Amino acid sequence: MNYNMKKILVLLVALMPFVAMAQEKSVHVDSVGHLARLLPESERFKVADLKVAGPLNGADLKLLTQIVTRTKVNNKQSDECIVTSIDLSEAVITEGKEGMKTEANALPASLFAGAKSLVKVIIPKNTVSIGRNCFSGCSELSEVSIPETVTSVGANAFEGCKSLAHIEIPGQVSELGANVFSGCITLTKVVISGPVTAINTGTFQGCESLESVSMPESVKTIGTNAFRECKMLEDLSLPDDLDEIGSSAFEKCRNLQNLSLAKVKKIGANAFQECSSLETIDIEDVSKMGNGVFMRCLGMKSISIQGDLTEIGNDCFSDCTSLTDISLPASVKEIESRVFLNCKSLTELELPSGLNRINDRVFENCSSLKFVVIPNMTKSMGKSLFENCVMLDSVRIEGYVDEIDNDAFRRCHSLRYVSLPVSVKKIGSKAFEECTALSRIELPVTLQEIGNDAFAKCVTLQSIIIPPAVKEIGSDAFSECSLLASVQLPVALKSLGGGAFAKCVSLREVTVNAPLPPKMSRSTFKDVILQACKFYIPRGCRNLYMQDKQWQKIPNILEK
Repeated sequence: MNYNMKKILVLLVALMPFVAMAQEKSVHVDSVGHLARLLPESERFKVADLKVAGPLNGADLKLLTQIVTRTKVNNKQSDECIVTSIDLSEAVITEGKEGMKTEANALPASLFAGAKSLVKVIIPKNTVSIGRNCFSGCSELSEVSIPETVTSVGANAFEGCKSLAHIEIPGQVSELGANVFSGCITLTKVVISGPVTAINTGTFQGCESLESVSMPESVKTIGTNAFRECKMLEDLSLPDDLDEIGSSAFEKCRNLQNLSLAKVKKIGANAFQECSSLETIDIEDVSKMGNGVFMRCLGMKSISIQGDLTEIGNDCFSDCTSLTDISLPASVKEIESRVFLNCKSLTELELPSGLNRINDRVFENCSSLKFVVIPNMTKSMGKSLFENCVMLDSVRIEGYVDEIDNDAFRRCHSLRYVSLPVSVKKIGSKAFEECTALSRIELPVTLQEIGNDAFAKCVTLQSIIIPPAVKEIGSDAFSECSLLASVQLPVALKSLGGGAFAKCVSLREVTVNAPLPPKMSRSTFKDVILQACKFYIPRGCRNLYMQDKQWQKIPNILEK
């Protein structure tokens, strides 16, 4: 090493203490508004570790905001740096309007928001409140000391503090604002010991490393999105007197396993959606549940609900593919759409005795469901109610239902027996399509209309008697019923749709009781072996039938 190089190294070593001193600075302010004098422009951007003591007003805090929230240095100034640590433990914030509005002992809103390089903060020891967005976006902040004097933490105060792994909420805190710790992705543990009554909207949303939360018994409400996407949260002890859980409060908490909801009265929409590790839920006194509460809880096996609940919301248990046991309260009057959609392990279910209405697709794709009784108070059954319930063997409808809606039992391949009440006036389109085990069905005397494809592809159906009040049979209503041998059509019949009995290759006898020939198309009996099938019409009506262009094509029309 030459002589000049040695001189440079000696000089650098000698200057190191001065560089360190330049990056660390402690300032004591004697009176408010004087911080700028103690931190002149020549020094204020050369500090990495800053301590400020004494009284501070809005002007002083505004200056601190400018210093601490800088994210870039001037490359032309080699000694410039960015603040990574600030100690305000001995500072006192005073009330005033200079620079920014301040309240005594309160950290103002957005004070250090966006300080992306800030790692450590010590808050003034007499602080009573932390303003909204105070530290939001401080992505490197990993150490915060909150004094015991703090009673409230404002909305979004620590939102997006991605490096914050642990925090203790002092025992005096009674209010946590919305989204306080939202997006704190490395936060693993939170202890709340103060008299907090609500975990507000989005408080811990997106805290994907959060494993443990301790909350006081004073909590009555958990707000919307409060713990949404806390993917590592496994066990959570909820307060005994918890009253309400908001919408999506625990949505996508995929490791959440144990939860007691004993006294909860209100549960918002999607509150536990995609909590795929939940297995058993007991709710003792609920009065309201929103849509999709337990939607896609793939591991859910057993649910017991008690209380004065009157309505089960849309998709409440849909895609709970492991669900085998569920108990609903007798108070339920309405089951909304898709409530048990894709509950493929559900084999049986006792519906509440006072149930009035069952909406669309409630049991669709419940591929293990075998037997259902529709209670006698039920007045309405929706579309696709049991569609694709391939193991459904029998259904007894005791309620005063006036319509079997479209696709109600479509593709129920094992359905052998359906008891229809005398109140039914209409069977909708594809209501029993592809019920391949349905060999017979007794239609109620009150029936007036049979929709398109209503019994299409019921390949074991052997005979059918259409009740006397039916005026219309829809297109393809009995098409491809390949074992259908005999049909009785009623007196009131006015119309037979195209393809109504198409491809009924075993059809050998059709009795038409209508004195006037029902309207039909050339495809109504398409691919039926007409030469082997006898058509019986009322005595004295042959001339009328022979005047109809379609009926005159039938070769074997006989009067009885």
